[in-house]
Amino acid sequence: MDLNEEDAGGDATRLQRRLWRHWGTPASIYGTIVYASVVAAASGERDDQASAVRLLIFSLVSIVVFWLAHVYSTALGFHGDSTRLGDRVSASIRHALRESGGMLEAAIVPSVPLLLAALGVLPADLGVALALWLAVVMLAVLGYSVFLMRGRPFVVCLVGALITGAFGVVVILLKSALQH
Repeated sequence: MDLNEEDAGGDATRLQRRLWRHWGTPASIYGTIVYASVVAAASGERDDQASAVRLLIFSLVSIVVFWLAHVYSTALGFHGDSTRLGDRVSASIRHALRESGGMLEAAIVPSVPLLLAALGVLPADLGVALALWLAVVMLAVLGYSVFLMRGRPFVVCLVGALITGAFGVVVILLKSALQH
């Protein structure tokens, strides 16, 4: 089953494909890892509301910069493809925007606890911890889902979840190593 084909499979398969195209793209997985890495690296020893606001702003601006770089490099690569020499630049940009959207979307869920910390609803250190662990959960779900949609056995899906989630765990371990 090709998850990118529009007319293959039934309604459930089409829904899975739509969700996968939206959240499960390589850009989404990469964006989740990048966003978690920025949060981990930028979070400091200060755990007050002002530092939570700065962290949220810094993390969001950083993911937008990474997204712009991703869009640019994807458009450049697409436009430079020898099979697309007659295409307009606008076609390359549209393609890049479609391919890269998941990178921005990946920041939504882990930003919620950071926003709550910035608003003073959560302590800053809890907001950071929740953001990082939500990124791990997101990665694990994405890893599990791709194998599930391919009809793989539960054990294979579980291994996919563990491997993909491990990227987020490594980010958390690096954060701990940097701060201690």
